[in-house]
Amino acid sequence: MRRSFALFFAIIALLSVARWALGLHVDLIPDEAYYWSWSLVPDWCYWDQPAGVAWAIAGWRALFGDGLAGLRALAVCCALSSSLLAYALFRRALNERAAFWGSLALQTLPMFSAGAALIMHDSVLLVFGALAWLLWAMALLDDRPRLWPAIGLALTAALYAKFSAALLGLGFFVGSLADPTGRRHLRTPWPYLGGAVALALFSPVIAWNAQHRWVAYYAVVKLAIDPSFTPLDRLLSLLDFLGGQLLVATPVLAALGALGAVWAVRTRRAAGGSGRLLLATPGLVALAYFLWNSVRAKIEANWTALAWVGLIPLGVEWALARADAGKAAARRWLGAGAGLAAAATVAIQLQTLFNIAPFQIPLIDQIFGWDALAERVQHEREAAGDPRLPVACRTYQMAAELTRRLPDRPLVYTVDFPRRGSQFTLWEDFAQLEGRDVLYVDHWVMPRELRPHFASVTEVSWYYRRRGGRLIEDGRLTLGRSFHAAGPLAGYFRDPVGYHIAKIADRGPAEK
Repeated sequence: MRRSFALFFAIIALLSVARWALGLHVDLIPDEAYYWSWSLVPDWCYWDQPAGVAWAIAGWRALFGDGLAGLRALAVCCALSSSLLAYALFRRALNERAAFWGSLALQTLPMFSAGAALIMHDSVLLVFGALAWLLWAMALLDDRPRLWPAIGLALTAALYAKFSAALLGLGFFVGSLADPTGRRHLRTPWPYLGGAVALALFSPVIAWNAQHRWVAYYAVVKLAIDPSFTPLDRLLSLLDFLGGQLLVATPVLAALGALGAVWAVRTRRAAGGSGRLLLATPGLVALAYFLWNSVRAKIEANWTALAWVGLIPLGVEWALARADAGKAAARRWLGAGAGLAAAATVAIQLQTLFNIAPFQIPLIDQIFGWDALAERVQHEREAAGDPRLPVACRTYQMAAELTRRLPDRPLVYTVDFPRRGSQFTLWEDFAQLEGRDVLYVDHWVMPRELRPHFASVTEVSWYYRRRGGRLIEDGRLTLGRSFHAAGPLAGYFRDPVGYHIAKIADRGPAEK
């Protein structure tokens, strides 16, 4: 037992060093820069998620500085911690062999391995989600009902990372109903004490939302429900979700995970069945929710990451059990699945480092060219006679990258009236721009609704985001003279948060 863990620890430690070294070649991607910008203004909650990732970044920056090496170390430490906690969970719920090979199979997945150097919501969610899952498994398998308050504490930390951790809590409840020990625990006060702990500790997020017109609720609703969906949209979104799962979990390992989940349900009363069911239930609950929701809105493939943490090791144990029973094909399929996932991970890393593909890959190309854009923006600010000239753009991604890279780290305004809003919407006060010149940066021309809000509008230059000699994106820098709120977008500039909430609450057509 100790030998297996020592070997896994050595492997994951070497992987962590390699991931950190590779991560030094990639600056913060737009979403990472967005969460980094949150850390500049600590709070309980932000536009559409609680503050977990912002707190992690802020605390890490206070200890180790704001450099790329430190931020990449934070991401790698999160990945290392979640991997070790997941190993402990699999060893308790399954057995040592399944824990070892199941943990290694997870490391081959691009979703976990290639993303291990990125600091995202899921980075923090996986740490505390795995901890809560481990404590819940220990509570039921060891019949320790007094662990429920600790489960509530860990689950609250996961909720602070991402609202979707609530699905993990729902999975714990469903799994407890399905397990004899769990049903007995539910007749004691301990699970409800754990729930009370979670509610009390999460109450600041609820209070923050009450003070900010429930903006996070409306932002999540915007992600979860697209009222413009036609029947064809629903079908295409469902197929997109299913295809996305085959990509993030890779086809063979996803299939093995599904077979493992079925096996866990069928053998729930056999030896070891309780542990398998405790891995399967939360994963199946999360997948079922996102599958159902995929016919109402577009679901990003990575949102199911926590579900596959439980299902992939079940698929590995199923394949190993089949191989032990003389079904050699199961072992070959397991090797092929891990090999395919590892090959995909290596391909992503090679493309990130060396740009070997002859075509564009937007997911990777989003990383590059931001320094040149920031330099062009700063050049135009200085050419306009004000090195601190206000800057505006259309998307939170560009706003975050410019906030991080411009020398004065300004609040970049997002004129996002056609979109769904962001934390920048909550921060910005357009009254501060009244009468001032603004440099507007966009891939497109300045929107026609925005132009009347300036005394004059002049396109001053183009920008180009490149990777090496290949063009990724080009766009325009436009100087707007003497901004005034009066005009077609007066209501938006007066109250951008209320503008977005009204759009969502009215269930008006969603902008594409």
